[in-house]
Amino acid sequence: MDFYNRHYILLDGENRIIDGWSDGPLAGKDTEDAICINEQGGYQFRLFTDGEENPALVDETGAHLWKYAGEVKPATEAEKEAERESFPQPEPGEEERLRQRVTELEEALELLLSGEVA
Repeated sequence: MDFYNRHYILLDGENRIIDGWSDGPLAGKDTEDAICINEQGGYQFRLFTDGEENPALVDETGAHLWKYAGEVKPATEAEKEAERESFPQPEPGEEERLRQRVTELEEALELLLSGEVA
């Protein structure tokens, strides 16, 4: 008798795959909102039957690599770029704030020296 593990994915509101696991190592994980993509999988999670074990779901920038619409598909470059653009931008650090202030002062000094400001 063969023994199989189920492989699950969890999606966000944009159908991006935000989590994936096998009920082998994660037998107790909640599957209520998950989609079972393989009922006869191995112990380790795979997006595809012959695919990589425990594949990355996001790239180095945090953009999701995979989506699901009845089947697992790679995200397009345009989709990943749109997601990256939606990320909150970090507040500038002290060095960047100082650089910005120096630029502002240089511009003001140029105006003063050009005689354009009375």
